Amino acid sequence: MILRRLTVWVAVLATCNVSEGLAAQANRIQVDGVRFSGTSAEAVTVPYIMIGAGHRDSMFGGSIDLSGSIQLDVQAIDASLVNIEELTFNYSAGPLDFRIGVGDVSWGLSDVRSPVDAMAPRAVFFDAYNGARLGQPLLGLSAFSQWGDLEAVIFPFPRSPHMGGRLKRTWNGSSVRSDLGWGERPVGGLRMARILGSTDIALSYVHGGERTLWISSDRPGEAGVVIPSLRQAGVELQRALGSVVLRTEGSLAKRDGDTEARIVAGAEWYPKPYLTLMVEQGLSSLNRAQASPLVDDIMLGGQLVTEEIRFSNLVFIDPKSGNRHYFVETRWTPTARTAIEVELITWAGDATQEPGLALRQRNVLRASLLRYF
Repeated sequence: MILRRLTVWVAVLATCNVSEGLAAQANRIQVDGVRFSGTSAEAVTVPYIMIGAGHRDSMFGGSIDLSGSIQLDVQAIDASLVNIEELTFNYSAGPLDFRIGVGDVSWGLSDVRSPVDAMAPRAVFFDAYNGARLGQPLLGLSAFSQWGDLEAVIFPFPRSPHMGGRLKRTWNGSSVRSDLGWGERPVGGLRMARILGSTDIALSYVHGGERTLWISSDRPGEAGVVIPSLRQAGVELQRALGSVVLRTEGSLAKRDGDTEARIVAGAEWYPKPYLTLMVEQGLSSLNRAQASPLVDDIMLGGQLVTEEIRFSNLVFIDPKSGNRHYFVETRWTPTARTAIEVELITWAGDATQEPGLALRQRNVLRASLLRYF
């Protein structure tokens, strides 16, 4: 079997915790030593090596899909990640599609805070809210008809979120540990999707253990990652109106006995083929100490894509406290096989106004050199 895609990232990650009020000023990059220097309350430079590969082939009348990645933390090997993103056998028989192996199922519309997407664990390295999705053993069946598309999936031996070791504290200062193994609380779901003209609609139900990051405090100053029980009904609506796409998704969930309703609504505008502007608002019926700081925030974003440059930014603003979270990424592709990425993740405001048991986002500057083979 020949690898058809091989990506090597040599990523240098500089994280700076400015919660004590000191500004992070990374003012010098030394390429040969890969060193970031500056002043802050706490600054760490972390070299990463990331390798990804993929392959697709046919076998026994079906197809084999393989993709995976290794994220190597050079300074903490035990915190590194080997992620089989997909290793599945797919077989079609008339209106039915079967899928078995290791993989992922992405439901919902929002990439960062979908209330519907509850079965996908993520890896936490330097982004507390939007890490890499993790593959896990699955069985899936899809049925297609004139009434819509029905998808059923079960993860009989799921995995927990991966904690990379660099983000290990909550907003209230508790240190976080993760000692969960594979197989904690299997999870499965059903989703029915249909297209009605320019409108997409989907209904879903999830039962089992929630795989999104959830933290519980068992003693003062300490907290652990847990897998709460989950029963959740979800809905997704998306409508295209010319160059504007309107989106709404919501869920009604019972998590460890507590009922919560969540909704995310927004719009994307494409004034030019290379330009996207976004606005989104999230709402939740509960004020939980474990909730992500982004749950009830207004999101403003944009993306500019040219042949060589891609620039994207997101800012989340809490209407109550005024706290802000920023995600800015630029990618330059000087050749067909080489790219350079720079990403900045930062926040501003009052840490006491954030959910106490949510994972605390440190300020991060990431520089990456990517090489394709």
